Amino acid sequence: MRLKMIGYGQFRYAVRSGKQVLWPVIGLALQKNYISLYFAVTFQGRPVTALYTGRLGALRAGRNNFSFERFSDLDADALETLVTRSAEIFEAEPDNPVRYKQSS
Repeated sequence: MRLKMIGYGQFRYAVRSGKQVLWPVIGLALQKNYISLYFAVTFQGRPVTALYTGRLGALRAGRNNFSFERFSDLDADALETLVTRSAEIFEAEPDNPVRYKQSS
């Protein structure tokens, strides 16, 4: 799998074919009309992004991601807290993203 994404942290997880995939813990991807942020960590069994639903100013949100058109659309303080919390979870529990991806 090839990605055009920048990210923080990385982990390996097994896909159905049995191969190992290297994936970012937090990924930022430029789409055609917006920017997406992806988070591969959970907090208390839920995607960490669920804690910030409605607080980020996102254009749209999914299970583990959200999108925006301009940085000025976002609540920078909420985004900083989300990124910091995700990094803390990953540092304290390096297998957290592996479990997340395997349960997706």
